[in-house]
Amino acid sequence: MNDGKGRLLALWLCLTLMGGWMISVQADNTRYELVESNRSIMRVGPNQTLDQLVEHIYPGQKELWTQIKKKIREINPNSFNRYTGQLIVGQRLKLVTIKVIREVGIEHRLRSVGVVTELSGLVTATDRNGRTTSLKKGSDVYEGDRIRTGKAAHALVYMIDRAELHIKPDSSLRITEYLQKSGFERGSTSIIDLIKGGLRKVTGAIGNNPLSNYRFHAGVITIGVRGTDYVVKLCQENDCSQSAGRNDADSRLHLVVLDGLIVLQDEEGERGEMALGQYAIADNEQVVMVEEGKQPASGLLETTEQEMFDKLKPEEESSSIWPWLIGGALFGL
Repeated sequence: MNDGKGRLLALWLCLTLMGGWMISVQADNTRYELVESNRSIMRVGPNQTLDQLVEHIYPGQKELWTQIKKKIREINPNSFNRYTGQLIVGQRLKLVTIKVIREVGIEHRLRSVGVVTELSGLVTATDRNGRTTSLKKGSDVYEGDRIRTGKAAHALVYMIDRAELHIKPDSSLRITEYLQKSGFERGSTSIIDLIKGGLRKVTGAIGNNPLSNYRFHAGVITIGVRGTDYVVKLCQENDCSQSAGRNDADSRLHLVVLDGLIVLQDEEGERGEMALGQYAIADNEQVVMVEEGKQPASGLLETTEQEMFDKLKPEEESSSIWPWLIGGALFGL
């Protein structure tokens, strides 16, 4: 009897040690380095906490939240109260960049979330495993893909929830997370990050479901929707014939709502709405609604989009001036 218990104990210890070894090998395969970023939050708002900011700006890196908060405190010694450890309102807060410095032997499972239905020019996708392929009509698009279009290229991607991504020339975006649950079950998610250039987004089932998590990160603001069709582009100031990256000094975000309603929110939680037929411009200092009736910047809308905009009449009760000004932070990847 004692021998049997001894063998079981020995087996348990062996399995425990093997499990620990496997965990250490897995952890050793991927290493991360947190470094000071050139992006920052321009000013800390009232009642903001470091936990809230980290969870909002780094939603996909939950396992690194503790290290990220520690690094932010390290590079921002004057942004925290020395006695309470809380953020000081009005302080500028430098962010961190997460670098993968070694990744060996790990293959991410790729899950198709859309298909290319139209395409012209050179369009590429880089998946989570770092492989880059040229897309063509009929190609699958996967969760985690970073899609890039050449200067004379464009692509239409039809997503699993029947949403449409009309990706404009000289653009780059990442399909960070895309998951559709059946019916009205909670858990459907659409998170897309615009890195450069622009696109027209026609929402599908996820955007129409109030229980879904829909976020479109566009640099200075995050866009939420309730069944809508909108055009968004990062431009070189007010010249939308030239694409800009979200971290470029002269980058401005231009938005037009062709149908429905979009909700804009900055990292401090300030919110505002844009309705059908409205046009707005944002940079990393403020967001200002353009006066009603003003034409969007040259190069923002394609011919069919311009025709749609010209037919729209904003609702009479909607305000002609953006009701609030907000500070901005560039949410990098």
